[in-house]
Amino acid sequence: MNKTVFKIMTIFSLILALAACQTKTKKEGYTVNGTIHGVTEGTLLLKKNYNDPNPAKYEIKEGKFSFTGENLKEPTQLNLSVKDQNVNFGFYVDNGDITFEGKIKEEESHGRKFSRVEVITLSGCIVNDHEKLVRDEFQKAQEQFDMSKDLTEEERIEISEKIRASYDEVNMSFIKNNPNTFYAGLLVSRLSFGEDADGIKKLLDLLDPKLNTSHVRQMKETMNNMAKTDVKPSEIINATNVTYKVEKNFNGTSHLGITYMGMLSNNNICTLTRDGSIKIVDAQGKEVKSFKPTLAHAPTTMAVDKTDNVYVLYPLKKEVTKKHRGKTKKVMEVSGFECVIFNTKGEQLKTLQLDGVKSATGARVADNKLLVADMQSRVIGVFNAQTGAKETALEGMRPCCGILDFSMNAKNEVLVANLGAFRVQSYDLSGKNHIAFGKRGKTADDFHGCCNPVSVAYLSNGAIVTVEKDPTRVKIYSKDGTKQIEGIQELVKGCSYIPMIVDSNDNLYLASPAKGMVKCVAI
Repeated sequence: MNKTVFKIMTIFSLILALAACQTKTKKEGYTVNGTIHGVTEGTLLLKKNYNDPNPAKYEIKEGKFSFTGENLKEPTQLNLSVKDQNVNFGFYVDNGDITFEGKIKEEESHGRKFSRVEVITLSGCIVNDHEKLVRDEFQKAQEQFDMSKDLTEEERIEISEKIRASYDEVNMSFIKNNPNTFYAGLLVSRLSFGEDADGIKKLLDLLDPKLNTSHVRQMKETMNNMAKTDVKPSEIINATNVTYKVEKNFNGTSHLGITYMGMLSNNNICTLTRDGSIKIVDAQGKEVKSFKPTLAHAPTTMAVDKTDNVYVLYPLKKEVTKKHRGKTKKVMEVSGFECVIFNTKGEQLKTLQLDGVKSATGARVADNKLLVADMQSRVIGVFNAQTGAKETALEGMRPCCGILDFSMNAKNEVLVANLGAFRVQSYDLSGKNHIAFGKRGKTADDFHGCCNPVSVAYLSNGAIVTVEKDPTRVKIYSKDGTKQIEGIQELVKGCSYIPMIVDSNDNLYLASPAKGMVKCVAI
């Protein structure tokens, strides 16, 4: 072997050795070494999500903890809590070593005491640095607004909108300056909340085209799906000259505490009140009948079928033992839902068990099917109205503020107030989404506030009615565009539901628990 060949082989061997060394020392997965001041001994819970029933458990000894995780494809947020204590915190990890140090701080807000973890040091994943940078910038921008002083409703809304605008501005600044980062993709995902397909595309265009994180892929999928159903109401609705006014002679102010409504075949309104009573009100606002069902727990919603049977839904509850701040207490927890059917005389006809329902915030009966808005499960369940058996579910719901409601028309089209998405969506009874419209914004065509609309309905001519809260806006969508009904006072405060029902003459009825009923008629 000559010297030249020997040198080449030696160099090649060194390269292989270096490569092997680098492969062995390259960090796979992640390791978290943490310290929590204020917790000497205990158990740290690592959850996949906030409601994870089987979290991973790690011991805290002398305020310190350590754990490892598998190799990550991209940065991931951890959800951590201390067992038996109301202490939750989280941060991002990436492959490599993460060092965390924090301390528990006891605080009080609106008369309620709680604990939070204040971060002292956090290193090892740049996403945490990016998040802190944006958070600090927003905090600086927010300091110019004072929400602690007494404000009028208009002033409060105006300042809230300015705070929201400053939040968007800070986030947009980071995205434009760092378009190829994981956190920029995460911020775009957050800003896309309440946008339509066009709005999501504009946000995605701000990012580096090569960025391919899970958030970016999810937004692209969402945008493509929305583009299949998004419409402009004026382009699909044929009704014209649809204008409404408030009926001043309607005697509705005495009907307080209404939480839900249904329409009887004679155009009388069937109402459910906070105390669990069923009251029937005629078209002039006069109460003509009432009864209070004897149920194990207070009903949450009701529905009326075409033969005027009244379906009253209420939760079944069981006692469970829970720990909070190291103390054990017994609480009542929802274990299911039952539906009791009455006639308008208050006579009980039948009882249905509704499998899998966790909450019931709205209900309608049509075509021998009972549809139930399950806010907690984020679906509208479709049940057999005779047996209570579940048949299917309308998915893709984004409830907010404990609200989720819908309506139906004579064609059995289901119109959903998907308020958490700032959208109105139409489904058939198989669960297929046919059309959708709406986005977050300030114009008449948009939906405002933290989440809207809260109620929707079809008119017989095909026009669509929406109801927004905080402030109250009732709008009619037709071929002529969007018109707001004038003269409707503020019906609720804050994030509260506003029931609405439409009779066979297309008269609208709205209810305020504190102010009674309002009737709107076509001009």
